[in-house]
Amino acid sequence: MKKIAIIGAGNAGCISALHFYYYSHDKYEIEIYHSPGEHPIERVGQGTVVPPAGLIASVLDLNWYAPENLIGATFKSGILYEGWGKSKDEFFHPFPMTNMSMHYVPQKLSNAVLESGLFKVKQQTINDPEKEIDSDWIIDCRGRHNRDKDNYDSLINPLNACLLCRKEGRDNDLIYTRTVATPDGWTFVVPNQDSTSYGYLYNNKITSKEEATYNMMELFDVEPDGDLTFENYIAKNVCVGERTFLNGNRCGFLEPLEATATGFYQNVCQAIYCTTIGAIPRQSVNTYVREEMFRLEKFILWHYQFGSKYDTPFWEYAKSLPFNPDDKFNYMLEKSKGMTNLEIDKQYDPKVSELYGQWSYLSFKNWYENSLDIS
Repeated sequence: MKKIAIIGAGNAGCISALHFYYYSHDKYEIEIYHSPGEHPIERVGQGTVVPPAGLIASVLDLNWYAPENLIGATFKSGILYEGWGKSKDEFFHPFPMTNMSMHYVPQKLSNAVLESGLFKVKQQTINDPEKEIDSDWIIDCRGRHNRDKDNYDSLINPLNACLLCRKEGRDNDLIYTRTVATPDGWTFVVPNQDSTSYGYLYNNKITSKEEATYNMMELFDVEPDGDLTFENYIAKNVCVGERTFLNGNRCGFLEPLEATATGFYQNVCQAIYCTTIGAIPRQSVNTYVREEMFRLEKFILWHYQFGSKYDTPFWEYAKSLPFNPDDKFNYMLEKSKGMTNLEIDKQYDPKVSELYGQWSYLSFKNWYENSLDIS
């Protein structure tokens, strides 16, 4: 039996392990290398799009809606946008009624995967994967730390910093992610089983950390208990060495609007899987992954073109960023304008539907009709 090694047990490492178990546990022995505490996993909750929720539940044999589920998952029916655009105070981006998603706690997902008994787990720090690991294929999910920035391209996005808060208790009626526009950017509000997670995203070249902290406390009545800065980027080459592929933050990172991360990790895995079975050339993985990320970049940047209820330096800057949609973006946007929800629902199948990155015609139609004043 061939071996596939996964370095890292964060979100990307877990999704990679689950993906390869789902598709090829009878073909591969799957090893997970991780170093507890070396790169701490996010302590706040996270949301998914539809496909990763099904993957997690299937492989872990998890009733993720049950109160006692292992990963702290809660129901996610869509995303409520508050204060985005100029035409409405808020609008809802629903997920298809036959395909739901989830919020979960990353550390609990990591624990569940490592303790599932499905994988060979090794606690070991890896510095040079191809010299230190005897495996047919390696998926490097070691995160964004210590990466050589010369090997990455920057993505266009107005955000680079986030204040975090995990507040005890939750609103049981909150079965969606709140995405709230603020004077400095936007904030996610994610319900977990026993807590609520907040992430106040901003640009630290426009807003100081002190000002962002004050605004977060004023708007949400919570005090940040963590913070981070970040860059938005994609690897120039996803295939490195003879046997290694990058995934997770080692591969690329884009701010969390639309919760695309887990879906991106899963799509990277699908491309890697296709080349391991000989269905596509190895270099096609690089082409596909970069194209996928550039489409995520464009669709998310599109959100900022509509502005928000705030006329502030951040929003003026966000609207000024170069937005150059490609032909497929324009095609799906124009086609969505003439489609009813019924027509979209009838053709929706995430496995075969025409998508732009992770978005169907429903997403284009929803954003166009609700964010732009077209009356």
